[in-house]
Amino acid sequence: MRKRTMLLTGAALCALSACSLAPATALAQPAPPAAAASADDEGRGDNARATQLYREGNDAFKQKRWSDAELLYLKAWALVRSFDIAANLGEVQIQLKKPRSAATFLAFALRTAPPSTKPEQIARIRHFLDEAKAQVGVLRVRVKNVADAEVLVDGERVPEDAVKHEVYVEPGERTLVIRRAGYEDEVMRLIAAAGVTETVMPELKPKAVKAPETTGPEAKAPAVMAPMPRKAGWSSPPTVPARPEGPRTAVLIGGAATAGAAAIAGVVLTFLANANGSDADTERSRLRSAGGTGACGASDPRAGCRELSESVDDRYAFSNAAFWSFASAGAVGVGTLVYGLATRRSVPDRHVHVTPIVRASSLGIVVGGVL
Repeated sequence: MRKRTMLLTGAALCALSACSLAPATALAQPAPPAAAASADDEGRGDNARATQLYREGNDAFKQKRWSDAELLYLKAWALVRSFDIAANLGEVQIQLKKPRSAATFLAFALRTAPPSTKPEQIARIRHFLDEAKAQVGVLRVRVKNVADAEVLVDGERVPEDAVKHEVYVEPGERTLVIRRAGYEDEVMRLIAAAGVTETVMPELKPKAVKAPETTGPEAKAPAVMAPMPRKAGWSSPPTVPARPEGPRTAVLIGGAATAGAAAIAGVVLTFLANANGSDADTERSRLRSAGGTGACGASDPRAGCRELSESVDDRYAFSNAAFWSFASAGAVGVGTLVYGLATRRSVPDRHVHVTPIVRASSLGIVVGGVL
């Protein structure tokens, strides 16, 4: 049986060349699909079943029962993939407003039509294919470095045959994924426009190859580094034996805490001495203005002289206490510092020096050294 698609009448050819094509009126009785003879019974059964479904689809087509015709053609296509089934199925899907699927089937029919196909049949298929492509976006995927990459549009895998030619997509934003084993996925977001053909030429990047992990004894052996070559004139530093720390840390912490507490006490006592001194000065000025310079030296001293005397005594007491607090803080601090420096590990050129400072109104020491 010779392969052929739905025949065109002379009136249909006229309509195709001069104006728009009317598929329903242009159809003559379609012929059954052509199927290659098979040596086994299963193949012959598929061909017979596909032929029957194709004929039923043609009947539904003539009655314009497009949904029924589509279902019958799809069942026949599942059994035998021939150009005439694809051509009729594409025309039906044009009527059902499914241009993307229609373009896929019509493009297949055009590519696989045998040389014996009549020119008017080729013209009819091309006419409906152009009509479908005007309503969809067309992608041509040409991967630069991989010949058999897998293509997905919005998560749907595109048949390999379509990838080699054209991929038809609905207009709008589409997500194109190109992948192959051993390469990183290429993800592209495109805006498809109806009637527009776009060519994408990505280049897949090979995945980084991880070195195999060694599980044998060699994996556990640490790497041995060669010693760094020593320059002439270099010498190793002298080895200093480590001294046991012992109670050193506790002594340093205790000394620092004691020195800090004594310093704080000195500050507080100095504040109290200054406060009492200020009160004494105020009281002395008041008494002098009231009774002269000898107000507190008479046999009957004025009221307030006792308070003045107490304020003066408190001032000297607090001042002395502040002095000894600061002196204690300094002594403990210096002793702690000297102890810390003396008990550290000794290295060449380490030394400590203490310098006394004596002034008319103050005294102190400066401790320094090289650690």
